[in-house]
Amino acid sequence: MRRLLAILLLGGTALVALHDWFGLGASLHVAVGEPLYAAVVLGAGVACLMRASDYRPEHTAWMLLGVAILCWGAAEVYWWVAIEGNAEAPYPSPADIGYLAFYPFAYAGLAMLVRARAHEINWRLWMDGAIAALGTAALGTAFVFDFVADRATGSTLEVMTTLAYPLGDIVMVSIVVGVVALTGWRPGRTWSLLLAGLSALVVADIAFTLQSTAATLPGGDWIDPIYLIAAVCLAAAVWQPTEAASITSPRDDRREIVVPAIFATVMIGLFAMRYYDATGSLSTVLWAATMAAVIIRLAMSDRENRRLLDQVRTDPLTGLGNRGRMQVDLDRACERASAEQPATLYLFDLNGFKRYNDTFGHPAGDQLLARLGAGLRTAVSGDGDAYRIGGDEFVVLVAGGEDADAEQVMKRAAEALTSSGKGFDVSAAWGGVAIPGEAANPGEAMQLADVRMYAQKESRRPAPDDAIEIERGEGELRLRRPRDGEALKHGQ
Repeated sequence: MRRLLAILLLGGTALVALHDWFGLGASLHVAVGEPLYAAVVLGAGVACLMRASDYRPEHTAWMLLGVAILCWGAAEVYWWVAIEGNAEAPYPSPADIGYLAFYPFAYAGLAMLVRARAHEINWRLWMDGAIAALGTAALGTAFVFDFVADRATGSTLEVMTTLAYPLGDIVMVSIVVGVVALTGWRPGRTWSLLLAGLSALVVADIAFTLQSTAATLPGGDWIDPIYLIAAVCLAAAVWQPTEAASITSPRDDRREIVVPAIFATVMIGLFAMRYYDATGSLSTVLWAATMAAVIIRLAMSDRENRRLLDQVRTDPLTGLGNRGRMQVDLDRACERASAEQPATLYLFDLNGFKRYNDTFGHPAGDQLLARLGAGLRTAVSGDGDAYRIGGDEFVVLVAGGEDADAEQVMKRAAEALTSSGKGFDVSAAWGGVAIPGEAANPGEAMQLADVRMYAQKESRRPAPDDAIEIERGEGELRLRRPRDGEALKHGQ
């Protein structure tokens, strides 16, 4: 069934585009025109209903989107049967009911989809979505709705019907921009297809309205393939993985200030453009300058807050990230890690550092830690991130599995944490964990790395993996040396 749908959607859209854009198959106008056009739209609606049937957690959302597209398809069928070529056709007609019914069903479907896929969205993203949606609506009203309203003619019902289309399109594109903002401007493949389809539909609809209202655009059927491209994008979601479009809240994203700043700047320009003559040049300039100063002040506050946050997350002795920064980055690494994009955590502990402190004193010990920390940063720069999480414990987080590259990073890190001289010898014991292959969450990753690091400290061999076996038990991890049967426990 999916294969037949794909042939109908892609093949039908290609035929209509070749016919309307390049004039190919002019003799097949009757077949390539409204019948095929309506079939493609109805096929897109069926695809959304199939998605609703296949994925129960989003059943309502995709059902609503499918009904919306079927209303559109039903309107196309009525247009083909009763209106096309009929100079006496009424306006508005039953086709307009189907076309306009698309909007509320589509709005509801998008809202249900956001509800199903949004997890722990913070208030900043909600505000970004609201700002982006309202700003887009303001622009759409200024440049589209007002333009159509000034040129709409006819009875009250006819004018209301004419204005309902650009109003529905403005709300639609505002929702699209708002949803993209909710995804942190990283919508993913499924959301991208869905939102691209709705955007294409809005573009085609606005172009058709401008074409029919004031003849500001060239005539002909060149807009029809854009409608079908929109339908194909909407239907393509049925072939996407169900997990491809989740909405999450990115952490520490520097783009948080960008969305309010951009839309505030756009609103300033819009205000100045529309009211320059009406309110007087001086007052308009002063108003715009005041709002620009507010935006600059917000940007400076955001920069200062991030600088203070960076200080809080930095170890003052070594300049490396501290435990708090490591926890944030490790949480993010565990969330994003997959079999195709793994990460590796290395935990290091210094051997001989306590004796160094006892021999030379704590100020000398601090100087040694600062020197080793600087060397560690240089050793892993460009390949990973280094942290001092307390005392003489360090962590290195590498993007990539425990392959040759990650092993080289580990070796360079261990060498950087090694120092010797007259009366002292400081080296590093380490434990490595592959994420998500060996640990799926930060707690498990740190625990397993600690167990392996401790095993290396206790082992008479320098390489822990050759001498230590790690067994998982309820509530604990057990280390076993195969050569003598000795076991060490490390509780959770």
